[in-house]
Amino acid sequence: MESSDRPFAYYPNGTVLGGRYRIVGILGRGGMGVVYAADDLKLAGKLRAVKVIAPMPGGGGGRYAGEANMMMKISHQHLPVIVDYFPPHEQGCEVLVMEYIDGHTIAELFRSSCAGLTFMQIVHIGLQLCSALSHLHSHLPPIIHRDLKPTNVMIDSKWHVKLIDFSISRQFKAGQQQDTAQLGTVGFAAPEQEGTGQSDERTDIYGLGALLYYMASGGIIYKRTGGSRGGHEPFTHLQNDISNGFKVVLSRLLQSDPQLRYRSMLEVEEAIKPFLTPLLPDDPLFANTIINMRRPETRRILICVLSLAPGAGATFLSLTLAAMLGQQGISVTAAEYEHARPEWHVWLSGRKCLRKDGWEERIALDRRYAHYKQEERSVNWFSLLSGTNSESTHDEQRFEQMLRHAGGLVNLIDLSANWHEPDAHQLLKQARLVFVVGDPSVAKWQADELRQLNSLRQELQASGGKLKFIANKDLSFRGRNEWLSLFPERPHAIVPRLPEETMLTLQWNGRWAADDARLRKRLDQALLPIFKLLYKEINTD
Repeated sequence: MESSDRPFAYYPNGTVLGGRYRIVGILGRGGMGVVYAADDLKLAGKLRAVKVIAPMPGGGGGRYAGEANMMMKISHQHLPVIVDYFPPHEQGCEVLVMEYIDGHTIAELFRSSCAGLTFMQIVHIGLQLCSALSHLHSHLPPIIHRDLKPTNVMIDSKWHVKLIDFSISRQFKAGQQQDTAQLGTVGFAAPEQEGTGQSDERTDIYGLGALLYYMASGGIIYKRTGGSRGGHEPFTHLQNDISNGFKVVLSRLLQSDPQLRYRSMLEVEEAIKPFLTPLLPDDPLFANTIINMRRPETRRILICVLSLAPGAGATFLSLTLAAMLGQQGISVTAAEYEHARPEWHVWLSGRKCLRKDGWEERIALDRRYAHYKQEERSVNWFSLLSGTNSESTHDEQRFEQMLRHAGGLVNLIDLSANWHEPDAHQLLKQARLVFVVGDPSVAKWQADELRQLNSLRQELQASGGKLKFIANKDLSFRGRNEWLSLFPERPHAIVPRLPEETMLTLQWNGRWAADDARLRKRLDQALLPIFKLLYKEINTD
């Protein structure tokens, strides 16, 4: 493949494109360029996806100008909104500005150990794609997508489908015998895209069939038999809940001869509709079916650590748990709660084994946070920057987006004493594990807060989560037994009070308690019940 004459320069965080779009992080990168997250400065910091396309070999005009011009004229709920376009500038890079879609592609779902989609979920996705493609085909001349594949279909946080990437789409040209270029993706491209004819609406019908097959088979790519005009393989790989009637629909979608496929996407939609449950999309039962899909983030374990009273030690235990899990090779994303008083930066800034990444990594970061990466362990740390506040109404979404893009099998959030807030309560209800930390200073405990925690424990139990208490700063004193008896249930772990002089010395030297051999031994023993519980959750399918 010919390379560009000019090197592709990445935009650093804070760069403002077109006087409007401020780069805040990288969403992804590939051979064609980079996709950034950016604040829209004209719309109170609304998040956008900015696609910066590398220069074409030998220079020349913009390869995405056609896509931008075409998509800016189209409005449909299952198609992306193109906000802006900048033609190649002095570096030769094009810039395509789109709505930010808070979700994942179908390919990402299956790469993240997805157990598969149910038949009803596949039908639900298929009908939304039919709607998008029918809209494209209704234009004069029809717009043909030509690249239906798992990486080009996104499901957002509300489970709305978006068909993305129109870089090889084209408008149908009457009288043309075949496409000027053979484009498409092997396993999803129709036979006529291999040079046997011109692509038209039926090309997308085949592509939809190949995509539905991929989902219905648990991620297996469809393979034709007998060449471009040959037959198709028996549907032996389809999962058990796929009905025989739907297999008939798939068979017609995947005919090698375009004449034998459905004539229009409206016909496909009518063929698929009978398989849809009579429940409405906003019906709670249907919503649960969609929400319970094995998305990458639902595969992650959310842990929240909070304190019964300020100073109980939730921050210390959050940092310690994350560090010790990382030492065991478990990938962790640990973060300070977005409305907390910034404290982590004191613990993290002095660490010799951490490097401050800023916002130039692949993660789209919330600008209120600094990102630290533990080099020898699988831990990403996000600490609040001192003196930062929410600058826009959209900052509330950034916290969860930041965690999602960072990845990690375990997401650990230090709520400390800020767990009463509505946003914090929503996080707590989503958690698999909630650890409540209490120390011997029971004068700070509040009866109504204990009642709130009891209600939360019941909510978590109903959804499969757990709430456990940790007694921290344990030492021998006359009221010790009475103190431990005041917890609503027996503490799951009892952590000893560590020597304050030793702790301060470690902190000022940029080290943690787990770095000291004697303290580490005590922590290993005290936190063993917590780690057993965590490992059980991690290994529970």
